[in-house]
Amino acid sequence: MLTRDQFEQLFCNYVDDVASFLYTYTSNRAKVKDWVQEVFLKMWKKRGQIDFEHPGFKSYLLKTARNHALKRLKSEKKYDLWLEENLEKLVAIQASGTSISDATEIRKAYSVALSKISKRARKAYLLSREEGLTYPEIAEVMNISIKTVESHISKALQILRSELREFNQGI
Repeated sequence: MLTRDQFEQLFCNYVDDVASFLYTYTSNRAKVKDWVQEVFLKMWKKRGQIDFEHPGFKSYLLKTARNHALKRLKSEKKYDLWLEENLEKLVAIQASGTSISDATEIRKAYSVALSKISKRARKAYLLSREEGLTYPEIAEVMNISIKTVESHISKALQILRSELREFNQGI
């Protein structure tokens, strides 16, 4: 396993390559900086599983950076689409003087709702929504069928909708 000093050296060796590569996905400097840090954080977390001396490490690193960029862009587009669909409703709520629930309160409610989902369904849901994996990829990771993945995610969404319904009433 890499020591912190070795990892810092690895970072110095590859940071420019990763940043240059990520500029092909966005020209936003701040976004690239964040993505670079997130990619290297993934490498740090997996330092016990990765052979950093392997000749194909740079390719692996750049593939990880590509997947990270695509995942982030995909989630941003989902957010932009959601915002576009709900912008009029949000403006109407604000204009009526109704306060929108505090983000901290929503996060707490989301955490509580997640805790009410079975362990396997929660794992499938999080792999889908937070890791950006497809149903076949989740099935492979969890060693279950695609239909079971669909069932788990459907159950998770039902619970989340039910538990978070109070936050969705105005929208």
